[in-house]
Amino acid sequence: MVTQKDFYFYSTERGASLTPAALDPAPATLVKLDQPPIFGNYDFDAGNTGRGSVIPTLGGNVIQDFGVVVSDGRISFSETDANISATNIAAIKAIHDVVDGQYYFTDGFRAWKVQFVRPNGLKYRKNLFWEQHGQDVYSYEINLIVIEKTI
Repeated sequence: MVTQKDFYFYSTERGASLTPAALDPAPATLVKLDQPPIFGNYDFDAGNTGRGSVIPTLGGNVIQDFGVVVSDGRISFSETDANISATNIAAIKAIHDVVDGQYYFTDGFRAWKVQFVRPNGLKYRKNLFWEQHGQDVYSYEINLIVIEKTI
């Protein structure tokens, strides 16, 4: 039987964990996604910023390759019309809005120390059709910079 893993953002004072809700005492900041992006897109290796260049010259190309460092990594996930509460969106927005805020992020299989990309680290919109029917339904996109891969 496969069990669903939960997605969490949590503060860094307690150290990395795949199950931060089980830590005692709990992290000061702990935000669990109401619904993991199981019907959306999730890419924990969403590419690198790249360090290097190719410079055309008269006799060919000069290639500069400076390699890849951990902080070049990106994590991206999104979902359309997700069952996420307004409270959960507000909690994610609150941690997103912290200047230079660093958090641990886990998908239940891996954990990273991350920071939100600026700009467009968090984009969300409410579905007005469902709002008229008394339901919180949001579409969202979250983009993170990997600071450190921990687990």
